[in-house]
Amino acid sequence: MVSSYGHRPPVTEGVAEVIVKDIKSGEGKSGASEVPLAFQTGRAPVDPAALGHTRKQMTMFAVFALAVLAVLLVVWWAA
Repeated sequence: MVSSYGHRPPVTEGVAEVIVKDIKSGEGKSGASEVPLAFQTGRAPVDPAALGHTRKQMTMFAVFALAVLAVLLVVWWAA
């Protein structure tokens, strides 16, 4: 149970013993994951092909933006 302040009450010795017993009874039943759940971020691994595609798109956008800026500057100086 979590209090209104967001803190959990301390684990009593009885609860700690139940947790230890539960962990020991589950040992060897399933393989351990490579990354503990506490360290998983939920983000998918970055695909190098997708990263390269994104870089290409950003480069094309930058070239387009610079071309529009150049056209606007030429029109402004001509006026």
